[in-house]
Amino acid sequence: MIKIAIVGFKGGIGKTTTCVNLGAALALRGHSVLLIDTDTQANLAIALGQNDYKHSLADVLTRKIQAEECIVKARKNLDLLPSDITLYKAQQRMVLEMAREEIFEELFAGITGYDYVILDCAPSVTLLTVNALAYVDEIFIPVSMEMLALSSVEQFMTYLTNIHSVLGKGADIRLIIPTMYDPRRKISEQVLKILRKVGPKVTEPIWVDTKLSEAPGEGKTIFEYASRSRGAADYARLTELVATMPRPSKNNHESR
Repeated sequence: MIKIAIVGFKGGIGKTTTCVNLGAALALRGHSVLLIDTDTQANLAIALGQNDYKHSLADVLTRKIQAEECIVKARKNLDLLPSDITLYKAQQRMVLEMAREEIFEELFAGITGYDYVILDCAPSVTLLTVNALAYVDEIFIPVSMEMLALSSVEQFMTYLTNIHSVLGKGADIRLIIPTMYDPRRKISEQVLKILRKVGPKVTEPIWVDTKLSEAPGEGKTIFEYASRSRGAADYARLTELVATMPRPSKNNHESR
């Protein structure tokens, strides 16, 4: 079971878009995928057209229900552990818990049988984000083509180092994903050039595509909404990379 966190300390960089469409593309390839929403905005459920679920991650955090009982089927091979606004209060209760940075490890212990578990994280430093980083094996960072987004990546890397120090372990940044790339804008080329200095962790960019913005409003993935679009092609290419890239023989988590 490969566990991935989609993380970034800036809103509007394509985290949820990447989570939904990477998960959907992996599911279309025949992999069993679970998406977990750790953001109070509940954007994953909206993007997948799920609005009739009875339980959310907040209920799991408050021990009202087991995580595996909260999962809803979103598509063939694609499941969702949704969020809602009550996650905000549930997160406040986490402060009082023992080993509060690793609560996900305990609460998600019953989640098994998936090829991929992908967590969509809020664009902020919270206990939920810390728990996500402690739980997963790999971190993907979407970066939109703006200088402020580059600054947020630097902040995150510093934060990640601190988290590793506190926990005595930590997931690796496996991919940096340039998003909202528009070659007509000089800033896109500038940011992409800076990013590529990081090395092979930087993927090919996800181009600007209005279809990617429209699809969530219809509760559809890009492959359902506009399968021949540039966005669909870009996420299919990213998924091919994720599905075929070698994984370390040993991980910080004994979950595979």
